[in-house]
Amino acid sequence: MPPTRRARSPVATPPSPYAIKGWLSRCRRSTRSRRAAAGADDDPLAILPDDLLFESIFSRVFSDDADIARCAAACRRWGRIVAARGATAICRSLPPPDRLLPHLALGFFHGGTDDGNPRRRRLAASSQLSPWFVPMASATRLIGLPIPGLQLGGGSLFHHARPVASRNGLVVLELWSGGARRAEHLALAVCNPMTGDMALLPPLAGPGHDYACALLTADDLLDEHAPPGPHRPGRPGLFFSLVLVYNRRSFTALRCYTSSSSSDGAGSWGSESRKPGAKIKGHILRHLGQAVVLAGVAYWPMYLGVLGLVVRLDGAGGGAAVVDVCMVPYSAPNVLPGNRLLGTTPDGRLSFISVGVREDISVFSFRVETLDLRSIHDDMSTAAKRWENTELTLHQLKEVSTTTQIKLRWLCEKSGTLFFTVGEGASTSTSGAFSLNLTTTSLEKLADGAECNSWTNLCGYEMDRTALIASIIARFT
Repeated sequence: MPPTRRARSPVATPPSPYAIKGWLSRCRRSTRSRRAAAGADDDPLAILPDDLLFESIFSRVFSDDADIARCAAACRRWGRIVAARGATAICRSLPPPDRLLPHLALGFFHGGTDDGNPRRRRLAASSQLSPWFVPMASATRLIGLPIPGLQLGGGSLFHHARPVASRNGLVVLELWSGGARRAEHLALAVCNPMTGDMALLPPLAGPGHDYACALLTADDLLDEHAPPGPHRPGRPGLFFSLVLVYNRRSFTALRCYTSSSSSDGAGSWGSESRKPGAKIKGHILRHLGQAVVLAGVAYWPMYLGVLGLVVRLDGAGGGAAVVDVCMVPYSAPNVLPGNRLLGTTPDGRLSFISVGVREDISVFSFRVETLDLRSIHDDMSTAAKRWENTELTLHQLKEVSTTTQIKLRWLCEKSGTLFFTVGEGASTSTSGAFSLNLTTTSLEKLADGAECNSWTNLCGYEMDRTALIASIIARFT
């Protein structure tokens, strides 16, 4: 198996704020790419106009990001043609990826430490200026060091914010600036660190600070059979919906926010609705953790099964609402919250990841189960028998036992990158924060120390495909 790789510089202190332009502004053309692009004098396609060359040839042969990189690096003219079309337009013309893309993952955000006491957790959050970002080696190569932070605009609005969700290049932050942490209203913001785009949501009364949040982006809300391009809402980088799950006195409430496709990107909260069935217990709601989205349904892992909330986009008004609720049973229920995560596969399957210890060889073992929900046909009673499972043994980490504390923290859906922390009960070399790619089995240690296991609100971050293409264009043009 590939050896363990270490990040160049683990982050132990809060980073400095980054510019409003976003992280893409730090992507620079490499010396190697400048030399490679220099030899363009013998281009056999020089007689073709740029538009004809792109529409008739390039757009027909581009199948993935690697094709774009090879084309942009071939010569200066080809790189200029690719850059002129823009990352968004090129991304729309590409077919959906048929495999996981490990290079999308850049690292994770976290909100400090947690000793288990809610009041002390809030006080600790109020003393921290911004969410900390811990980069992978891929992020340092792409963006450079030091890695910028998350304080857009340079003001104090994002002081004391904590990350609560992240998907498809966007990060959801709960704002605790000033008196917000003492108020009854919940203040949220959604931003794209790569581009610098940002949306402030209207304050919402009711949820408090114990809630679950699912983030749906434009691709999640589109008809999967619709062609790309004209059907995509305006400003795809800021078009999103949030689904909140929180408790009232006698029931569990659901509420959606949808951004607007207008130029200002402003949106609104929908009306509150009741979740059908029994109220979710408070301690379960607090540990729902990361949500994944598949075919317009937001899923959370619970003890006995997967909670699914079906979200529909109103084509006329652009709003979103939860229209149905389902429960998908596991093949083996009652996995502890810190030992389980959900994910998705490129072919449209739901995945369930759990971790244990192989006592015979003293290593961690990851169980990856997948379920094709399209085969269920509305009969969820058969779902428990339809999960298919594989096992991944992590031989890179030694000297672990059943007393070793491990927490699965986040799974990036598009890259297949799993973030986890190992704390007390492990050796010094084993404790810390790690990333593991489930496809390549590449393991990278991102930070040292058992205290990583007490970090709160850890959200993995992967850029979206448009940002990846934009970074390719920036390096070769």
